[in-house]
Amino acid sequence: MANGTIYIFQWINFVLFTFNTMKKTCFHYVWGLAISIGWTLNGCVSGASLNAELVKLETHGIHDELVYSSFLKSYEIVALSDSVPEALIKFPDRILFAEDRIFVVDRFGNKVLMFDREGNFLKSTASMTGKGHNEYIRLMDAAMDKEGRTLYVHCDAPYQIMVFDFDLNLKEVVQTDYYMDEMVADGRFIYGIRTLYRDETGFELVVLEQDRLQDTPRVLLSSTGGVPGRRTTGKSLMQAVDGAYVSFPFDTHVYKIRNAEVVETYNMDFGEEGLIENPIRNGVTPDWFDRNCADLNWSIVNMTVSDSVMLFNTNREYAFMVNTDRKSGGGYLNFHNDMLPFSFSRIIPTGGLPGTVVYRPFAETIAETLKQYREKEGTLPPELQEVERKFNPDGNPLLIVWKIK
Repeated sequence: MANGTIYIFQWINFVLFTFNTMKKTCFHYVWGLAISIGWTLNGCVSGASLNAELVKLETHGIHDELVYSSFLKSYEIVALSDSVPEALIKFPDRILFAEDRIFVVDRFGNKVLMFDREGNFLKSTASMTGKGHNEYIRLMDAAMDKEGRTLYVHCDAPYQIMVFDFDLNLKEVVQTDYYMDEMVADGRFIYGIRTLYRDETGFELVVLEQDRLQDTPRVLLSSTGGVPGRRTTGKSLMQAVDGAYVSFPFDTHVYKIRNAEVVETYNMDFGEEGLIENPIRNGVTPDWFDRNCADLNWSIVNMTVSDSVMLFNTNREYAFMVNTDRKSGGGYLNFHNDMLPFSFSRIIPTGGLPGTVVYRPFAETIAETLKQYREKEGTLPPELQEVERKFNPDGNPLLIVWKIK
């Protein structure tokens, strides 16, 4: 059964990158590269962008499908316990795997939850919500340092970073004068992505050291241009085995960051499906933008990489698989799961499990699949028996952890 998860967003934001060096030098306009890939650029671009490897992407229509066994080899079904109200997850924004722990960042639920590797609920930060000492009002994201066995939780009300051990015991609270929408850890560094300090239509990637959390973050990359109130759904900043990947809303570049430096840059060429000219200009309102610029541009989120395979989602209905060695790839509307009888395309942002991708099938899809198999076959095959045993339609989402080939 093919059942692609479709997300269509009614907004777009083509942005350009500025590499912010220690001297904060901004490069001049670079039109040659833009013309060569069919894009019109307005603004400053970074040195990392100039050295980007062009990746040609083909978008496949409704008659083509992506077969799971072509890029995945095995899976594990993870059922997170929903035995008590505190364990319930509203939406898994980011999932971090560490040793025998699973940490779920539930921004909508305003808490971080901890489960053991079998999915049993252990603890959450729900009791820390409040205005008192060592409490928070609004949680943003979390980053994990596996070597240091430390979890960093950032809040923007008030601005602070809460430092936990891997048993979710609070070690310290560091008050800050900055905020980050997203964050990941890399060695002794923490990276964050946030809107520009004085321009809510732009974004920047910042870095700080784990032992100097109170310091003002240093800007590594920044973007300019945009429309107020138009963002992506998904994570623009993802943890890698040795660093992190970032792609700003809305741009075609994917940057790999390691040790607070840009080490790789890919420019995803979506061809005619991409933004032909930059619609961002002074005075553009969100309403005008929605009416005239919907479906023009791609926004890259949830980047997941294993060896030469890169998977990501976009603000369009396509999900992409890229071969970084061949510098080519494609986006698909339809998906055929030949290992489990239901398909899904939206990647759950994760960290701590190299060479894996995590999908979350909709509860309605699981229920309908189980129903159809029982009606047609009478009994369920072994793989669906496991799904049925672990599935609670009214409980926490069922996670499928796949190994990438």
